[in-house]
Amino acid sequence: MQKDFWRDLFRPENKKASNNIVLALLIGVLLLVLGKSLFPTEEKVVEVSHKEQTIQVHNQSEREMEQRMAEILSKIQGAGQVDVMLTFSATTESVVAHEEKTEETRSQENGKTSENFRKETAVVMTEDGKGNTSPLVLTENSPLVEGVVIVAQGGDNAVVCKALNSAAQALLDVPAHKIAILKMK
Repeated sequence: MQKDFWRDLFRPENKKASNNIVLALLIGVLLLVLGKSLFPTEEKVVEVSHKEQTIQVHNQSEREMEQRMAEILSKIQGAGQVDVMLTFSATTESVVAHEEKTEETRSQENGKTSENFRKETAVVMTEDGKGNTSPLVLTENSPLVEGVVIVAQGGDNAVVCKALNSAAQALLDVPAHKIAILKMK
């Protein structure tokens, strides 16, 4: 019965039906070939820009710096539990690589020599595996600590306050008048 169906399908009197089947097969093959471009199945990847990543890293490192300092200061005799907050004067500064091109031209007209200098500066860019470009960072300068607040259980003891103040000055290179030491409630 199957053989008869296919044989009957391709007879001249069933030409319209056979053309429809061939057309359907061609459309199916075409959809398979073009399917990925017409119907993308890739998930959208949320990318965080380099600047946002840098801010997140530095905010995390600032918190870690505060926690580490609180841990060290709490070991001072009489300080007890310590909490530290740091304020910074500016954000992190990145120094990017520059490429300089200098062009010098000399010309002589009517016995006079003229010199022209042209200088071009361009930022050196790098490209990652995904085709994203970003400037080549040579160094990143951490922000400077502008102020320190230390809240300690032993903050009402003058000897402990002096020790905390000295430790903060040594750790952060901040002058004494920018360090506040308070008693914890």
